Amino acid sequence: MIIWDDAKNIKLQLERQISFEQISEIILRKGYLDILENPSRTDQQIFVISLNNYVYAVPFLIDENSNIILKTTYPSRKLSKKYTG
Repeated sequence: MIIWDDAKNIKLQLERQISFEQISEIILRKGYLDILENPSRTDQQIFVISLNNYVYAVPFLIDENSNIILKTTYPSRKLSKKYTG
C-alpha cells in the first residue's frame, strides 16, 4: 500500500501542482525511472519519476507493514539532466 500525509498532499497540490495520487499511479504501474538511496536520510530511498516533462525526486520509506510512505516531492534539475540528457 502507498500512503502519505493528506495535509502535505494538499500543500504539494497548491505549491507545486503535483499530487501524491499522481505519483502513486506512476509507482503502481512501475513507471518510475529509478530508485535511489537517500544520501541525507539513511532510512529513506528516493523514487525518480517523470511528470509534465520534468523529473521529480520522491523521498519515501517502507514501514514495518511494507507500506510505502511518500514524504514529499520536488523537481530536480540534477536528476533531469541525468535522466533526460
